[in-house]
Amino acid sequence: MNEGKLREETDRGAKSAALLRNELLVEAFETLETEYTDAWKSSAPQSADARERIYMLATALQALRQHLISVVETGRLAERQLNDLNKQ
Repeated sequence: MNEGKLREETDRGAKSAALLRNELLVEAFETLETEYTDAWKSSAPQSADARERIYMLATALQALRQHLISVVETGRLAERQLNDLNKQ
């Protein structure tokens, strides 16, 4: 990977890390996870369709968080590679 691409990945990782530390985003993740869990627990036994929708929402929320985490990890790896390039 070239130096420009490594710098771009490092920048994206830093931005993603900042998002994951952002109080409003943290609150949003926590609130939605709680709402989805409460909705699932309070759903009627015959409400399989509603539980399926809740499951899809919870899964999408987790996928979003995991994507942000992945971008952070990629940025950290790119930063290490940049450091190695600069040492040479």
